[in-house]
Amino acid sequence: MGNKQNSNITVVSNLIFCGLVSGYQGENNTATPENAAEAVSTALGREVLPGVCVYHTDWGCPKGGEPVGAYRAFGPAAEILAEAEKLRKELKQTTLSVGLPGVGQTTVGFEAVAHMPLLEVGAKWQEAAARYFAELGTYVSCGMAQDGNDIVISAEANPAFVQDLDAWKRIVENICAKIGAENLTFNEVGFNYLKDAE
Repeated sequence: MGNKQNSNITVVSNLIFCGLVSGYQGENNTATPENAAEAVSTALGREVLPGVCVYHTDWGCPKGGEPVGAYRAFGPAAEILAEAEKLRKELKQTTLSVGLPGVGQTTVGFEAVAHMPLLEVGAKWQEAAARYFAELGTYVSCGMAQDGNDIVISAEANPAFVQDLDAWKRIVENICAKIGAENLTFNEVGFNYLKDAE
């Protein structure tokens, strides 16, 4: 089902968001977007952006999002995936998703930009996403990265959980409109879900 494009061709990944708290430990954890970025930066050996992964607070996500380091990778897809898997293991993450053009299971990704404090955007996203989830049964999680004065919001529809890509896109459009995110773009992307063997 996935694309079989040559994994030696140089590509640019979508934003990759890696946390540092193993199996997220709730409100007592002292991680911040800044120290999460520092940990990911140290593990990768290059600069990364402070960010958050935003998912439902009912599923253990702190208000505003779980602190992460965010980065884009450039190079052959096989090298990007190997580096991401090494990072996932080093920071003891259960899963890590990597969006690559033409490599992985075909799905849709998006990117948009917001202009307010990171955790504020995260909290607004959580609120809007929870409303759509209650109404339509699909929760759109995402990552957000602080890039100068911009908050770059990004995600891919995980094929394991999202069957209706058009519905997913409509929810993304509605949430972005509701929270004032601009420059929304969608792209076809390969989804690579790195996780422990079952």
